[in-house]
Amino acid sequence: MAQAYDVIIIGGGSAGLGALGMAQKLGWKPLMIDKEEANIGGDCLNFGCVPSKALIHIAKQFKGARSAQKFGLKVEGKADMKQILDYVHSKQAVIRAHESADYIRSQGVDLKIGVASFINENTIRVGAEDFTADNFIIATGSRPRFIPFKGIDQVKLFTNENLFYEMKELPDRLLVVGGGPIGCEMAQTFQRFGSEVTIIDMADRILTKEREEYSEILTEVLTEEGVKIINKAKLKEFTSATTAIINKEGTGEMTVEFDAVLLAIGRVLNLDELALDKAGIEVDDRGKMILDDCLRTTNKKVFASGDAAGKYQFSHGAELHTKLLHHNFEHNFTKSHNADHLSWVTFTQPEIATFGRTEDFLKKNNIEYWRQDQDFSKDDRAIVDEYTYGKITLFLTSKTFWNKKRKIIGGTIIAPNAGELMQELTLAMEADLPINAIYDKLYAYPVATRINQQVVMGVIENDKKSS
Repeated sequence: MAQAYDVIIIGGGSAGLGALGMAQKLGWKPLMIDKEEANIGGDCLNFGCVPSKALIHIAKQFKGARSAQKFGLKVEGKADMKQILDYVHSKQAVIRAHESADYIRSQGVDLKIGVASFINENTIRVGAEDFTADNFIIATGSRPRFIPFKGIDQVKLFTNENLFYEMKELPDRLLVVGGGPIGCEMAQTFQRFGSEVTIIDMADRILTKEREEYSEILTEVLTEEGVKIINKAKLKEFTSATTAIINKEGTGEMTVEFDAVLLAIGRVLNLDELALDKAGIEVDDRGKMILDDCLRTTNKKVFASGDAAGKYQFSHGAELHTKLLHHNFEHNFTKSHNADHLSWVTFTQPEIATFGRTEDFLKKNNIEYWRQDQDFSKDDRAIVDEYTYGKITLFLTSKTFWNKKRKIIGGTIIAPNAGELMQELTLAMEADLPINAIYDKLYAYPVATRINQQVVMGVIENDKKSS
């Protein structure tokens, strides 16, 4: 006979742990299922956000040390990957103390390890055991996309799932396939460690989800640091353990030499083992679950959260889903999914931080707006800290007779710590504050966030001239 629960959560990553916390607050009896005990904490803790940011933190120190040579410091040598990975794993261990199988069980939660598959609309099976529940939450996350290029078996190959565990030695030459956030972050990191890094990407520029001028600024910074970027290029095959053939648009075939390869070409949802059809859960032509505005699947007892929902792949996206599910379970599904205030950061140096509505979205939906651009060339903090290349773009509500005070609806920043610089802007956006609140604020001099006031002052001064 199947064991019964109030909710069964499939996946122990960011979304699953958030759902577990929600279930505990609601007073529900939960069951959590994960495929592997060692992977509790999910991609973010084990293979993504935490280890990559630890690596980036170390790389910044390498960059700082080399930059200080112009002031008399002498620096030589390359990174010791064993010591670096020891550091990374030590930081993961601190966080894993409250994101582990042992911790979950210590909270009195039932945890089953194994592959979960639906056997009907109300029941899921793990091994030889069956479980049923009033609600199910699919939070199975995603994995690196893999393409079996010819000759790939002979290559020293890494993805984000093995990079932080198996790269025992720093490669002299690293080939990064993919110019998205993961590819750019790791390319810069390993260039700073001492590798010679080449990025190849199919698109005409890196970070295609960002504004073109922002990806161009980052391209200039990466190139200046020594990263070679080859755009409009497709990997064709590997002809040896250290040689790849690529097709470069307008040039034809090119040979790229390397010692290791990082594959960063996107993500695939972890849905294939769930037997969704047996639960009456329909998917679209891309293999994504069909969801309503409350994250319900076509089986109204089954919900999706995090990467598995197929909407965006951020840990804080899972947090947004958890808050929505919590509200709807308490208030009879009275709130719809809304990502108007979502933000994301690419943690290169400089960072690129984007929040709210993009200009493409505003134009596509015929929403009137005001755009204000501000460079950092005259910002005192940027001058002394050497990031006058920085830029900020804000999108604001259109000023009308009825709406005399503009409000922030989106924007992008490129600068060191851009993810921190945007926080007061996103707070103003989410709290629906007029930009006068930033205009009237007194900032300590010379904090970096004074740039936010500068761009707002530009909007207000322009409005005064045109009124």
